[in-house]
Amino acid sequence: MPDAPAPYTLTDTWHLNNRVNLLLLDHLTDEQLAFAPSPKARSIADQFAHLHNVRILWLEPRLPAVARALTKIDKGTATKALLQEALAESAKVIADLIAEADRTGKLKSSKRGVIAFFGYALAHEAHHRGQIILYLKQAKMRIDPMVGYSLWEWEKI
Repeated sequence: MPDAPAPYTLTDTWHLNNRVNLLLLDHLTDEQLAFAPSPKARSIADQFAHLHNVRILWLEPRLPAVARALTKIDKGTATKALLQEALAESAKVIADLIAEADRTGKLKSSKRGVIAFFGYALAHEAHHRGQIILYLKQAKMRIDPMVGYSLWEWEKI
């Protein structure tokens, strides 16, 4: 009888979440990335930068030296290539944090522990993906429908 596959971990799921972010980002045009729903709102590119920057904020009380080694992205400066690199880098560090917390059962500055933090982190990122898709839809700059469907095919990503 073949060995059963190893169970999917919180860390694996975090990396999957980031692949979904990158999948969406990869399929956006420069015009879509530059779009902002109002003059004071974040552009789509800045929404992705926000994900990276918030990850750094999550790291600051938990791994301050690691957080300082990452570079925040200033509003209006994000390119697709910069976002891809920054999201990959911050996702790896958050994954390492989650893995260590899952292993030890402890997560500094998190009273409810790693699973609650993990749920919060996923919810935050999914919220912004939803905003991005909604803003583009309202601006009649829709994403390719096949890309939209594929964002939900987590068994294939």
